[in-house]
Amino acid sequence: MYEIQGRTVTLPVEVRDARVAAATFLVPAPAAQRMVDPTGLEVRRLPAGRAVCSLAFVDYRDNDLGQYHEVAIALLVRPHDGSKGVGAYIHQLPVDGEFTCEAGRTIWGFPKFIAEAPINERDGRRSVQLHEGGRSILALSIGRRPVPMPGREATANAYSFLDGVLRCTPWTMRPTGVRGGPGGARLELGDHPIAEELRTLGLPKRAAFSSTIDRMGASFGPAQVIDGRP
Repeated sequence: MYEIQGRTVTLPVEVRDARVAAATFLVPAPAAQRMVDPTGLEVRRLPAGRAVCSLAFVDYRDNDLGQYHEVAIALLVRPHDGSKGVGAYIHQLPVDGEFTCEAGRTIWGFPKFIAEAPINERDGRRSVQLHEGGRSILALSIGRRPVPMPGREATANAYSFLDGVLRCTPWTMRPTGVRGGPGGARLELGDHPIAEELRTLGLPKRAAFSSTIDRMGASFGPAQVIDGRP
């Protein structure tokens, strides 16, 4: 149980309705690893020296932390304990709500910060324009994906690194109305330092895959502080 801005937040935090769009890019593994190095984690390496970077934007419509928009910049990493599978290292997580920003940082150590992130849908494309302090970070739009996909419940680990502390948070996703396909994303980068950091990954480039979720439910459990890390 946590007290955030005079409100009590209990775990797990429940998301009842969110609308999601995401694009996956194959990027050079050495550049991705440099981004991950401070955490002590290792990126998941694919053939030809590549790694996976995901950019996603979420319209949280019904959520224990309120209604807000969020943009995630994530990299796939190996589990910290050497087990099989993958985790997602959440490198940046800008949001447009003060309450969720403080809650995310306090409860899970997520790297949330306040930004402008208007999300729009027009002519079958979902888009976000992400700005902070009058500087553009990125603009990402994703068209209606051609292939319906099964909406299976899945559990994954999200890693965060804030103030020198590495944490691992289990979360469960329950998606419906999932569609996906190769390409389909348009990415533009601005003049913000985060945009410059994304350019070190070779972005913008063609997305390997993109997807949309019409309705996502999710549960976020407590974060585990990983021992033996910086």
